[in-house]
Amino acid sequence: MKKSGIEAQDGIDPIMAAATRWFVALHEAPGDADLKPAFEAWRAAEPRHASAYARLQRLWGAAGHLPSLQQAQPAMERRAVLRGVIGAGVGVVAVGGAGRLLLGQHPFADHRTRPGERGSVVFADGSRAELSTATALRTDFSAGRRWIRLLAGEAWFQVAPDPARPFVVEAGRGSATAQAGSFAVAVMREGAEVLATEQGVRVAAGGVEAWAAAGQVQAYDRRGLLSMRDADPSALAWREGRLAFVDRPLGEVVAALDRWTGERTVVIDPLLAERRVTLTLATRNAGEGLARLAEVAPMRVTRLGDVLTLVRKI
Repeated sequence: MKKSGIEAQDGIDPIMAAATRWFVALHEAPGDADLKPAFEAWRAAEPRHASAYARLQRLWGAAGHLPSLQQAQPAMERRAVLRGVIGAGVGVVAVGGAGRLLLGQHPFADHRTRPGERGSVVFADGSRAELSTATALRTDFSAGRRWIRLLAGEAWFQVAPDPARPFVVEAGRGSATAQAGSFAVAVMREGAEVLATEQGVRVAAGGVEAWAAAGQVQAYDRRGLLSMRDADPSALAWREGRLAFVDRPLGEVVAALDRWTGERTVVIDPLLAERRVTLTLATRNAGEGLARLAEVAPMRVTRLGDVLTLVRKI
């Protein structure tokens, strides 16, 4: 079976990646006489292979049209299966038809938005925040302190002036601090990005600080500060109910759409994931994004139930 780029993505277990490739191949060509013997040989080679494939098969209820796993593990309680698959980095899941269950949510957040939602908060000091989709934050506005922990997502902050109490937003292993003005913070895969929109903001990570002036972005990861850059004019279009991606990698755009839809999409081909695309649409229409991209990029979209979507090169 031809290898894909799934295993190159962060958080994807190699065995689960292989199981996913088999799942796609067998789903798309259930009558292929050459595939089944190769699949059975792979499955029998290692007990973890059968276990991983069984997770996918149970999760998506595919037993009716995919190869049976006669020696798979005993049936597990559904919620346990979902936890195992999520832990392998494979998906966001729906449970019981009551809506999407976003496993790994932050239950102790003081303010949050769900996928597809935006929100706003006015704090005790008069500062305010606009929350993008799938965003969660904790706050502490006690005497002498204005502190926020951005747990997930992205938010824009308008800071009420208070020389005695710096306004601090922590995200990942860094922080952004301002006495007044406004700025946005977005949680990234290994850190965060801070976009100054008014008066500038001090960004600290890895024991180093930098000053981002209005219109600049200072990003950092687990190693420390990255290079400063000018902000994309459309970076905060979500505040106006729009999504705008101009000449961005397809994988990045797909990940952003997932945040708005609550879905899990994997771009299998790494070269396709790097292909530059442009897309604009309303946030309420984020679910149409993949179809729009498929009109201009050489890609095929395969939906596996309502759990996982795979994007492959045509």
